[in-house]
Amino acid sequence: MQYETITDGVNYYIGGNNPVPISKTGELIKGLKNYGPYQKPPLRYNKVALVYLNQDDWKSIVEEIKTEIIYKLINIWHINSVDIADFAYDSSDFDSIKTQIDDAIDTGVDGVMLILPGYMPTIYYKLKSYLINNIPSQFMNYYVLSNRIIPKNQLDFYTGNLLVQFISKLGGKPWILNIDPEKGSDIIIGTGATRIDNENLFCFAMVFKKDGTMLWNEISPIIRKDQYLTYLKTTIEKAVKGFKDNNPDWVVDKLTLHVSGKRPKIRGGETKILEDTIEELKAKNLISHDVKFAILHLNETHPYWIMGDSHNRYHPYEGTKIKLSSKKYLISLSQPSQKWNRYKNRYELEMVTPIKPLSVEVVSHNWTSEEFYSLAHEVLDEIYFMSKMNWRGFRGRNLPVTVNYPKLVAKIVANVNRYGGYQINTEINRPLQITPWFL
Repeated sequence: MQYETITDGVNYYIGGNNPVPISKTGELIKGLKNYGPYQKPPLRYNKVALVYLNQDDWKSIVEEIKTEIIYKLINIWHINSVDIADFAYDSSDFDSIKTQIDDAIDTGVDGVMLILPGYMPTIYYKLKSYLINNIPSQFMNYYVLSNRIIPKNQLDFYTGNLLVQFISKLGGKPWILNIDPEKGSDIIIGTGATRIDNENLFCFAMVFKKDGTMLWNEISPIIRKDQYLTYLKTTIEKAVKGFKDNNPDWVVDKLTLHVSGKRPKIRGGETKILEDTIEELKAKNLISHDVKFAILHLNETHPYWIMGDSHNRYHPYEGTKIKLSSKKYLISLSQPSQKWNRYKNRYELEMVTPIKPLSVEVVSHNWTSEEFYSLAHEVLDEIYFMSKMNWRGFRGRNLPVTVNYPKLVAKIVANVNRYGGYQINTEINRPLQITPWFL
């Protein structure tokens, strides 16, 4: 069994292409304060609606939230002229809240921040799906704010992560990866399917740039599981066509597919349909006729664990790659957080549950035997770097965005279907195709 650790130095780029080390939240926030985000959102109205319940005991918390948001917009995101307009609903039923949202949209706003009284899944998913189809939005929970966040002095942390999501939904880019342009894929497609129930599922295809930004996104309607392969092919083709129409000069000489999700087990059929899809993309001149491609299965549920040495509390070092066979690998994408030991005057790993590695299998490729080693490690390193891109907050996830973002979509689509929300249709809604609305 062979192993090695990824050592290539990769930074984030923020405003002015200034570099910041990955996985260091404090350095990232400090860098944003100095230089701003990599790309500010293109605001049309410079106005955001804050929608909340018209009740006296809410007012102090609402003002506290507004103060935090305005401070961070100015001092972290370098957005100096946004007006936060109040819209108050008198009753927490769907129609009353929707009326205030519609009034806000009619006045001309770039986005909506909505505070709900508490856990209200039916109203939440109906409103969430309505807003997703119409305007960027961000939800908050008054019960959580008043009983957990504010009493524990966590409002700074809470609003910090909330604004990372909101800035992204508005079309901004908080940060990107600074990746060697000579290495890795020209585009990476995160694709697969997720089951809604035992009989129904939907397919997804997201096109990513190697710097971790999403370029295009398509999801299929909810379908029967026997339609999986047909819609998988169609959804990928739509995503690549949308990306290519939006970026006509982008040459795709290297292509990687990250296949994940809870999808039907069809032995051999899935890989064959993906290979056929690549051939069809070539025929339509959407990718190079000489494209070098790889199809990878990324899997969180597997029987493997990695143990490190005693200096790392037996956790594997971040970026460790283990070769199980010629085409199967494990990657450790993160390690437990550290805390300061004031007695030893140093940072030490916290004792936590071991973090499971990601299993990666190269199920198909057209590399030559001479190219295999170098290209295999390029796409493996790419997975590790993509796990550092997470615009849901300042901390990365133990998953690459090619897997994590579809999981977020899956949760929303499943619950919108469960609670009777509005169907989310990316095909006729361009903002949903090019912005991460699911964060």
